[in-house]
Amino acid sequence: MSTLERGRSRGRPPGSTAAVAASHAQLRLHHFSFLRALAEGVNLRSAWERYMAFAGGPDDERHFTAQTRRLRQQIAHAARTQGLVAEATAALAEPSSTAATAGLPTLADWINQCCAAGELQPDDRSEAEWLEAYRAEFGLDGTPLPQPATAAAPPRAAQLAALNRLATALSAPPALDDTLAQWLNPPLATALHGAGLLTLRDLVDFANVHGARWHRLVPGLGAVRAQRLLEWLRPLAADLKHPLRETALRPARELALAREGALRVVQDRRLGIVPLERLAVPPELDGRHGTFRLPTPNVLGAQTDLQAIEAWLRRYAMSPRTHASYAREAERFYLWCLCVRRKPLSSVTEEDLHAYRGFIAHPPGDWLQPRQESRSSEHWRPFRGPLSALSQRHALTVVASMLGALMKAGYLGANAAAGVTPHLKLPRPGIDVRRSFDEAQWRWLMQCWEALYREAGAPGGLADLGPDAKPARARSLRRLRLVLELGATTGLRLIELATARLSGLRREQFDGETVWMLEVLGKGHRRRSVPIYDDIKALIDRHQADMAAAGIGHEPGAPLRTLLTPSGTARTDTDDVGMEDGAGGRPLIGALRAAVPRWQLDQLGVPTLERGRRQADRWGALEPSALYQSLKRLLRHAGERAHLAEPPLDGSDFAGASTHWLRHFFANNAAADGVLPVALMGAMGHADLKTTSLYTRPEQQFMLRELAKVRRRGG
Repeated sequence: MSTLERGRSRGRPPGSTAAVAASHAQLRLHHFSFLRALAEGVNLRSAWERYMAFAGGPDDERHFTAQTRRLRQQIAHAARTQGLVAEATAALAEPSSTAATAGLPTLADWINQCCAAGELQPDDRSEAEWLEAYRAEFGLDGTPLPQPATAAAPPRAAQLAALNRLATALSAPPALDDTLAQWLNPPLATALHGAGLLTLRDLVDFANVHGARWHRLVPGLGAVRAQRLLEWLRPLAADLKHPLRETALRPARELALAREGALRVVQDRRLGIVPLERLAVPPELDGRHGTFRLPTPNVLGAQTDLQAIEAWLRRYAMSPRTHASYAREAERFYLWCLCVRRKPLSSVTEEDLHAYRGFIAHPPGDWLQPRQESRSSEHWRPFRGPLSALSQRHALTVVASMLGALMKAGYLGANAAAGVTPHLKLPRPGIDVRRSFDEAQWRWLMQCWEALYREAGAPGGLADLGPDAKPARARSLRRLRLVLELGATTGLRLIELATARLSGLRREQFDGETVWMLEVLGKGHRRRSVPIYDDIKALIDRHQADMAAAGIGHEPGAPLRTLLTPSGTARTDTDDVGMEDGAGGRPLIGALRAAVPRWQLDQLGVPTLERGRRQADRWGALEPSALYQSLKRLLRHAGERAHLAEPPLDGSDFAGASTHWLRHFFANNAAADGVLPVALMGAMGHADLKTTSLYTRPEQQFMLRELAKVRRRGG
């Protein structure tokens, strides 16, 4: 038998290429991704595991090599049928060291080997016949021939470009109704068929229904191969809008652990220095058998000290700032009772109150948090540092108020703080009306604002309605000017500025003149109206236009984050007809940009970026802290440049200023201009004329007038 005949016995029968292509799965994008990886120098195993292993088959590099050779044959055949021979030649060309032809002689070398055996001569066959024999000998039907070592491989960029063109022309797009046999190795497709799975859609649905252990219902399919299969299927299913659920990709226990890990700080209850919502109180400390606990029913319906505290705090639910202040002090005291004194709240004595005062003056390190922490953080602690004398008085006053309320409610038989707080030698809180701007400081503050606005606003200043140089910055500065003017001309508190509503603004007639009046809901839920100057009404209108330009409107689906319900003239019920379109709830001073997307945990505890919400608040209102910080930035700016004023000013005054300085500025100016105390009291929203008299200072004025009569004597 000749060498050529021996070669034919080892190769595939002629004409078998078409049959192989027909029996093979359709060409898909992952086939070309696999070949691209090889062309870019990725080793065969790595490329196979990344792009081809999902289909099944032996984990053997000989299998990888054989399948790579068949894939090249299939692509070459498909390219010939589509008239893409040139692209196939460039895309499938390999250097002599590639896996498919490694170790094989070149055509010329093989012809020489055959002739050296003495059985044939080069001229015995045509070049085409030698080529056909060579391909049959080494099973290279449809595969480019090995090149001599000196032959230049096509440039990588050209090869990759050719592969991309072939992928576009030859690969079939995936579809949910594709049969598994079109994608997977026949044994794997047969195994899945035995479980009733015929298409990609069947496989996705099956895994989603049965969860991560779905492979146990498929005979012969192990966990590793099932995981590899789903890793391939996951992006494909997502692109086809029929995604795999997390429960199909991760075991239920693993998901449960992930959720527990994310929510552990919220879910775990324990006795320790933790927020009240995470506190677990043992029976011996829960107050059911406290020393001063009354055995009779109480109007709070509380059975334990913690229930009593929560019931007492609910009384202040409609006053968010008061509720937050009282809750903070009640929480601190109750945790101290449990963790330090090891006794129930209902067993507290006067001695305990004196000890608590010393504790809050110098809390130990394990009760302190050096920086702001979320209540869900394990690093949360009740204190930021030692309490000042004023804060100590406030803390003990709140505790006394709480214990007194529990006694009146029939929960406690005595108030241990009743005999302690009256004798506290601590400073009483007062109003320092001197914490205010003088006229020179106010002029400088306005000059600083004007300088900033010249850089951002229209060329003609605030009166110019033309386009702004920096629109977002200009809108923010106009809002800041509105805050400054409102505070300096109405004396509104920060919380009143943040919760004032456009519906509270109305025209009224006084002495034959039209006046704008703004109704606000103030401290103690007392309503009052303050006059608004026409130029400030123009600032309000400009700000409302800025909000509209920024896309801030009424979004019923957005959360309600404002501290108070809308304080319009006729209603505060957010479900009222007047609130349906947001007109009644529209803030007088509102947001100027959409909410920033936030990371949150989805239902499975997986962090996701929330992008659907446009506004942080249903009506577009701002938190008081946002207004406060915007003013503080301007004050810092003015303080840093105070030495440039004429005459120079002390920058430290601006550094210590706040929104409340605007309120004092208004009241001091009104008193200096001779406004009667009773009128000023109404404008400021004071409950007691004594508070207003701090601005008029009648005793001091009387003393100074009388002492002016004293004649100084010479020495």
